[in-house]
Amino acid sequence: MTKKLKIGVLGCGPRGLQMARIVMLCPEAAELCAVSDPNPVQLEKARALREGLQCFESSDALLESGLVDAVITEIPPSVHTEYTVKALRRGIHVLGEIPAVNSLEEGNLLWQTVSSAKALYMCASNPHYRSKTLFLLKLAEMGLVGKTGYIETEYMHDMTGMRDQWRQNYESCRYCTHSLGPVLALLKDDEFVSVSCMSTGDCFGNGFAHNAMSALLRTRNNVVVRFLTAFAMPYCGPAHTTVIHTDRGIIKLHNDKALVYSKDLRDYATDGSFIEIPFTAGATARPYSLKIADEKLFAAAGWGHNGSDNAMLLDFIDAIRNGKPSPIGIKAGLAMTYPGIFAAESAREGGALKTITYPWS
Repeated sequence: MTKKLKIGVLGCGPRGLQMARIVMLCPEAAELCAVSDPNPVQLEKARALREGLQCFESSDALLESGLVDAVITEIPPSVHTEYTVKALRRGIHVLGEIPAVNSLEEGNLLWQTVSSAKALYMCASNPHYRSKTLFLLKLAEMGLVGKTGYIETEYMHDMTGMRDQWRQNYESCRYCTHSLGPVLALLKDDEFVSVSCMSTGDCFGNGFAHNAMSALLRTRNNVVVRFLTAFAMPYCGPAHTTVIHTDRGIIKLHNDKALVYSKDLRDYATDGSFIEIPFTAGATARPYSLKIADEKLFAAAGWGHNGSDNAMLLDFIDAIRNGKPSPIGIKAGLAMTYPGIFAAESAREGGALKTITYPWS
């Protein structure tokens, strides 16, 4: 395909408007053609993005309009699967937000739908495109990671001041893809097979159903992963941190830097200490290789999570236009989503150990 991809955005909340602007940053390959949202205030904000943008009050109307080749699903998790399936059955490509599904039944439906669809489905996991993930995978490619035994990964984001948002009553362990996606990218063909999870409940009385949830997972190859989500605890963030323990050393990944202690690199560290590698610190920073023609629009798009949203969208567009496989396909999407569903079930039962199964199990 050489023509520009006509893209629509389902949902015009802050994230939807952000992704709409990022589509507009790819004028050589894509065109923002339509948006939808039932909220007239949000729809009016979207209408101001560009002249002639088609605005719909429902996602169904946008899908039925015939205006788009592809959509981005910036809608609540409860309807991700419904509209992904509707789009794919119409032959419309989907960049599907995370978590990929909200239940095991939805997972089976989406697995079957994507497997038989002619249109492309990509799981919209921007953490795969963050500098720290790419750095980790480069270390692995160079043979500097070694055999992984234990990992700790966290997603801390204090949202107690934000009301009228879906995370307030959401089991936060379900929002595991930011943390587990990069872990699975490192572990490659491995997958999670069991989990035990516990919740604090609303221990602080701040109106969130779960102040924090902590899960202990095991993979088929016996890698143990401790995973924490906390959306209702005081924290200066958001922050995604991961600590990887291997037979070669320790790798600590933060939003803005990596700390590496490796048997292979001890000669380059002072007194055998950690080697610090700075990343794209600050909201406005991005990888050197990512060139942006319109800096004002890039800033309005919240700098695309340090440019990771831009890189993800470009990969999605490239796969469709050039007939390539999905960069992050349905199996990868469900593999990073299902552990959260089983973790939530475990937490409801006080931490009961659960066996994780998948549509391909």
